[in-house]
Amino acid sequence: MSILIKAHDFTKIYGKGSAAVRALQGLSLEVESGEFVSIMGPSGSGKTTLMDILGCLSKPTSGDYYLNGRIINGLSDNYLSEIRNEQIGFVFQTFNLLPRTTVLGNVELPMLYAGIDERERRKKALEALESVGLKKRMHHYPNEISGGEQQRVAIARALVNDPSILLVDEPTGNLDSQSGKEVMGIFSRLHEQGRTIVIVTHDPEVAQYADRIIFMRDGQIENEKVQRNALINNAGVANEVKKRTSIIGSLVSGFTSGFKGLLSNKMRTFLTILGIVIGVASVIGMLGVGEGARRQVALQLENLGSNILTVYYRRPESKEEALKWRGRSEGLTYEDAVAIGENCSAVETVCPQIRISDTAKYLDKEWDTLVIGTLPEYQVVGNHWVEKGRFFGKDEIDALAKVCVIGKTIKDELFGDEEPIGKEIRIRNERFTVIAIMEEKGAFFRQDFDDQILIPIATAQKRLTGDDRVQDILVQAKSFEATIEAEKQIAALLTTRHNNVIDFTIRSREDFRQTVEQTAQTFKLMLAGIAAISLIVGGIGIMNIMLVTITERTREIGIRKAIGAKRRDILVQFLIESMVLSFVGGIIGILLGVCFSTTIGNVMVGAGTFGPRRFFSGGGQSVVTLSSVLLAFLFSVSVGIFFGIYPASKASKLDPVEALRYE
Repeated sequence: MSILIKAHDFTKIYGKGSAAVRALQGLSLEVESGEFVSIMGPSGSGKTTLMDILGCLSKPTSGDYYLNGRIINGLSDNYLSEIRNEQIGFVFQTFNLLPRTTVLGNVELPMLYAGIDERERRKKALEALESVGLKKRMHHYPNEISGGEQQRVAIARALVNDPSILLVDEPTGNLDSQSGKEVMGIFSRLHEQGRTIVIVTHDPEVAQYADRIIFMRDGQIENEKVQRNALINNAGVANEVKKRTSIIGSLVSGFTSGFKGLLSNKMRTFLTILGIVIGVASVIGMLGVGEGARRQVALQLENLGSNILTVYYRRPESKEEALKWRGRSEGLTYEDAVAIGENCSAVETVCPQIRISDTAKYLDKEWDTLVIGTLPEYQVVGNHWVEKGRFFGKDEIDALAKVCVIGKTIKDELFGDEEPIGKEIRIRNERFTVIAIMEEKGAFFRQDFDDQILIPIATAQKRLTGDDRVQDILVQAKSFEATIEAEKQIAALLTTRHNNVIDFTIRSREDFRQTVEQTAQTFKLMLAGIAAISLIVGGIGIMNIMLVTITERTREIGIRKAIGAKRRDILVQFLIESMVLSFVGGIIGILLGVCFSTTIGNVMVGAGTFGPRRFFSGGGQSVVTLSSVLLAFLFSVSVGIFFGIYPASKASKLDPVEALRYE
């Protein structure tokens, strides 16, 4: 018979210095292929330590271990995992079944790590269960079957990859006598089929099933007893493992255990992913509000006209500058506007404006508003038209007529349901006849186009301000492309007219649009950054709960490693579990974020149906873009990966022996 297992001069020391414990002391042992060996001895004699080393779960402090003629000592952890998966089957005293996995799933587990496809896994698992008489119980969970049945499931799991060596630890220790006999009967039949079996036991009756009994004490073999000749089996085990990939086992096991873990601790799972949910929803919602506001501003500017320039009066910035300007320039005047229209070839229309904040009165009602002295060209330049009535003309400007055109807000506040056209309102004790109502246009930043009164500019100068100067001049270029040339022509003209005093500023709507978009982009990034903090907090929560989960499932990790899981498999499994948390949180967060954007977000932008328009009135809505959804979702998954790496790495580095003993 060939020597299958050879232990030469094993020493195993736990601890250091005065606290060192010698579990094995110069132990040597040989087990032939096809032999049934029982190892007995009192507690503390080193039986379990020897079993761990023979099962490639642990390494001796000194000494050499040969498996089928090949030395094992220097092999990598991954290679040892493959040996445990393909060549060694473990049967534990406490069964060590995964509680959240069915009987069939427990038996299939070693094949997952061996990279066997699903159809073959199921076939072989059913055959193994049938061999131990538990095929009908395959869909039950471990807590739904008896102790004897659980041990038979453990035997089926140990057999499923067809190992040549079975290492059995106290197989009847947790069973009644009848179940114990049934289990030992299974081992006897397996031995008759040529399996090499090594059993650790305290029970003399169990030891009697073996061909040879080895008695241990104080880490050494005390004596041996040969009861019968071993069956001849020269098959041994393969010198090289098959090197089948087991990444499929990592992925399948990771996803299944991840979702089962979520469902088994629903409240804890909910609290864990809450930070991710809030973070993703906040990112999507805030980016939606920011994008909606940006588009609304762009739409407003488009309605105002992209080829519009505004010439503003600029006050001197210092006393020295004021003294330098004195007597050289009177500021912006009506004549400046006329000169721009006559001398600038790139200009289509010019409209000077005088702005006066005052109180309008009608009977016993008063309303604080903005009075604007302007020209009939206001409608063209401002893209703001009369809805009812007529705008004042050139004759009324020349005649200093006291007529006015009012906005929707003025009509509602002063007249209510009464018809305002033909009625008189008072501004600074001057009576103005209402001749028209402007169409509703809404507000844009600080200017509410519906809350203003338009009067002839000459009337405003002579009857209200007594000043020929104007606050600003609206200029419409002949086209969008002509705005730059128009700006140059206006600047040159006014510089000449104002005796080289630059007391004006020219702003285009395009400049304003770019400024607003830059501000909106900054605002979006700020909101997204604040929202991202919730994602980071959620990631910390995931890390915390994963560390707790690893502590709770330490024994499970030991089981997985004992049946062949590599470090990579455990790392991938727990990393996937953290990703599952962030993935589920991300999906829920997307739904919540879209819901927020289409409700409260719309109200914030100013188009909500839940309340009056605010911020930007006159339309608009929150905009959820695909890029914002992808950004939030990918960031949440990245957070799950980043904060899951440390717990997953910690799990993968657990010592299988210590993990199996964890209570």
